[in-house]
Amino acid sequence: MWVKNLTQSILENNGIVISFEEDKLYQGGIVLKKVISFPEGEWSLDSLAEIEADTGLIPTTLGPAFVAFNKTLVSYVLPKTLRRIGAAAFFLCTKIKNPPDFPKVLEKIGAAAFYYNESANGPLVIPPRIKAIEKETFFWCANLKSIAFAEGSQLERIEAGAFRRCTGARTGAVDFTPCTELSYIDGQAFMNVEPERVYFGDIYNKRKAQQLAEADAITGYPRASTDWLAGAFGIGVHWTTWSTDLNGEKNSFDEAVEAFDIPRFVAQLKDAKVDYIIFTSSWAEQHPPAPCPALDKIISGRTTKRNLLLEIAQALDAEGIRTILYYNHGCNSEDPEWMKAVGYTDNRLEDFGKNIVSIVRDLSLSCGKYVSGWWFDSSVSVSNAGVRSPAIVKLGDFKYPFDEVSKAAKAGNKDAIVSVNCQGGSFMFTTCQEYYSGEELIYFPLCGRTNAQGMQMHIWLTMDNKNWVHQGKEFSPLRFNDEELSRFLSRHTEDGCAVTLNVDIDRSGLLNPEAIEQIKRIRK
Repeated sequence: MWVKNLTQSILENNGIVISFEEDKLYQGGIVLKKVISFPEGEWSLDSLAEIEADTGLIPTTLGPAFVAFNKTLVSYVLPKTLRRIGAAAFFLCTKIKNPPDFPKVLEKIGAAAFYYNESANGPLVIPPRIKAIEKETFFWCANLKSIAFAEGSQLERIEAGAFRRCTGARTGAVDFTPCTELSYIDGQAFMNVEPERVYFGDIYNKRKAQQLAEADAITGYPRASTDWLAGAFGIGVHWTTWSTDLNGEKNSFDEAVEAFDIPRFVAQLKDAKVDYIIFTSSWAEQHPPAPCPALDKIISGRTTKRNLLLEIAQALDAEGIRTILYYNHGCNSEDPEWMKAVGYTDNRLEDFGKNIVSIVRDLSLSCGKYVSGWWFDSSVSVSNAGVRSPAIVKLGDFKYPFDEVSKAAKAGNKDAIVSVNCQGGSFMFTTCQEYYSGEELIYFPLCGRTNAQGMQMHIWLTMDNKNWVHQGKEFSPLRFNDEELSRFLSRHTEDGCAVTLNVDIDRSGLLNPEAIEQIKRIRK
């Protein structure tokens, strides 16, 4: 039984001592401030729910760090009168076995309140009055079996890391449809969770579309339709200056561009019945297989006379196959000469940004209507935002011109769609994009046509060479059997997601024949 000591403002029960004070937010309630003493060995706080009956005091708030860093607490029961839970209330209570059973009247859960409750095992239901899941609230609650939201949910926001590493929830679904007020899900809120399916609901999807339209009105971005990409299947290739032939050798890049066998390349893609391809305009080294006056002004010897990009796109267009160009700014340490020339490592970051915009604009104009989209890589190395920021130079206040790069990509075709690689989560470096990058997301959940940020869903997966670029002799072995790949492809494309399979390609332009044969088998 709980005993109250009004002189010292503490509650005591079998070796458990909790300080309390008047709750100024809720008349007649008390704040359970902190557990200041507890029994040796494993212990529980199941008796919290009995405080009102024992003492007449009504617990309405748990204070910040209420029982934080406690490694011996194994269970608790929250009072049914509880309205607020303070930040870090159960922070790093790693031995707690039960998930929180929240009272229906609960209105607020503080940031990191259940951080690293890794042993909490069972379903989690967010009660209806909660308006925000704050930063890292349930971070690394690895054994939660499911995440659900009560009917009548008033939830508006889910912040960064809120459910990150809740890996036990990978089975089943996360259904946001009860959350009719929800307007924001941070791109890192559900990192490493990856449930089997996510339902956002029509209300949320319409709200995200409206938010993107409002952003476009500010940025002037000419958003293009992604109807053609919804549920589509494509092949991606990384054909670069590093690519070798099947003898493990390589001639000069200019010679390789001149010798590229377009008819054979197109024939292989036709056999695979693809809707589109993603083809590299640059990769580790800034050396596009095309003319580019803007690049020539920066450094000589880095462009080619033959516009291989245009010729491939034209040949594919004649067969009803669309082309998306991959572009990398080339400032990831592999090309130091370029990095200095473009301004990245020469203390000219503003020039660097303008140079990239000019290069993308020139490439877009040179290919015109034959390019239907762009996929921009290495965003994390030019920004201090996002999942990680491995910039080689100190960026300071420099803001990479993501918006202007995306607009430049539409110079030749205003209907071209854009993706900016976030390399983890669903972080958006810019709203000036139409579809999700999706690099190597084997376990990305089914979520319909659009993701939490309102982007057309897309996944780009290597089906043979996990290093992306062919270097060496023989083609890389296939990563998946027919059943695995067929199931993955059908489940995602039927749900409205586009799927790109990256196929090994040698210096001559030959696609891995075994990969093409596997695609033909599963797409009969």
